Amino acid sequence: MNRIVLSTTLTLAAFTPFAVRSQDLPDNLNRFSFGPTFGLNFKADFHNNANPGPPVTHAGGANHTYNDGYVRPDSSGDAGGLTQNWGYQYKSQYNPANGGTMNFLNVGSSSATGNPQYGGELIYQRVVGSLPFLSGDWGLEAGFGFTELDLRENLSGTASVDSYSLGGNLPPDPGNGGISGAPQALLGDTPTRYAAKLTGYQKLSGQMFSLRLGPFAEWNITHKLSLAASVGLTLAPTMVDYDFSETAILAGGGTITESGHSSKTELLYGPYVGAMLRYDLTKCWGIYVGARFQNLNDLDQSIGGRTARLDQSATVYGTAGVSWRF
Repeated sequence: MNRIVLSTTLTLAAFTPFAVRSQDLPDNLNRFSFGPTFGLNFKADFHNNANPGPPVTHAGGANHTYNDGYVRPDSSGDAGGLTQNWGYQYKSQYNPANGGTMNFLNVGSSSATGNPQYGGELIYQRVVGSLPFLSGDWGLEAGFGFTELDLRENLSGTASVDSYSLGGNLPPDPGNGGISGAPQALLGDTPTRYAAKLTGYQKLSGQMFSLRLGPFAEWNITHKLSLAASVGLTLAPTMVDYDFSETAILAGGGTITESGHSSKTELLYGPYVGAMLRYDLTKCWGIYVGARFQNLNDLDQSIGGRTARLDQSATVYGTAGVSWRF
């Protein structure tokens, strides 16, 4: 909501000084501009919502939450050092050796930037009046844009794995993110923590469409060269996929393989400020280069114990293309 208020305030502030004069207008009041765009400073934050608990082997009777499940005290208070209140997500977490163990993965939080993000934009401008103190015009503009999103982090390093003894019991089927309900098999409640070699990736990908609305003012530097500034509100329907794939190789042997996918569509919004330098080749045709700063709200989506956030709080766009006045 603060972004909409800011956008409206900036738009009214930019519009007011130009509403006093509407003479000496050009012959061609309408203009289309089209060109490719590239966006910078897009960011994907990957958050680990796990809380694995104390990193010691004597942490029985405590709450442990992982990327791929949980181990918690049951109603008996973990009588005999065993609990029924646990769940897991992937079959690869079960290791049948030595009476059977359940392994739970804890991957740290991280972020990724993918620069640039490519797209294109069509801009329509309508001249409304002349600038009160300078040679130039002011009017209203609408921009229709598209950006292809691809932000990826390749995983390479170490992660921690907590291992719990099954004591010869067979595990139930894996649940949905480790939250499908307490299984009946008894599990030792005291973990042993190991280091694991981690490989894989996390990524956000998708498409963002945008509609920009606001006023513009254009100053004629020479007969053919002009400089324009604009401000307004951006509405951006965005469709994003969150994917991850991880393989953890335990130091003592064994491999955990985990992956997931989710999709989300959300309307993002926020203010923008732009500038454009234009050169007229003829009375109707011209070329331009431009830049725009944009501040949109975040988009969050989760899979189990993982959350990904698309951060566009300070994105910058560059563009170049052709324009046609009529």
